Amino acid sequence: MHLINKLSEKMMEHIAEAAIASVSVLLVFAAKELSPIVLPLIESKLSNQTLLSLFLASLAINLILAVLIYVASKKPDFNLKYGIYWDSKKNPHCPACQKPVAGYSDYGASGKGYYCKPCKQIFPLTDVSGNDISPSQAISEL
Repeated sequence: MHLINKLSEKMMEHIAEAAIASVSVLLVFAAKELSPIVLPLIESKLSNQTLLSLFLASLAINLILAVLIYVASKKPDFNLKYGIYWDSKKNPHCPACQKPVAGYSDYGASGKGYYCKPCKQIFPLTDVSGNDISPSQAISEL
């Protein structure tokens, strides 16, 4: 099931990239076709100094937006330790879907661990020998 989720996620990324590429091609084509009509009208109304300042302002805004989009879309860095992913603030995340997990508790027959609601699985905290460890001990060793 995990492989299917990864494949569908990768496929959605490629579909989004293809859609953005096709829209970009259409925009460039439209700009090429409309520029002989629009540029003389703009040049007659605005000075070159004004056009240059508008171009530079537009370029600066686009660069800022590109940086913001890159920062917002960057996946968080996780550290896998004791069978659980940990973020930089020492919050536990599911090892399967990398979403935050619920509190550490004893779940009866399934044992102690972190419960992931989307995966509906319990993930125990264990060391390399398979021995259970407490969340406070795991956090202190991160």
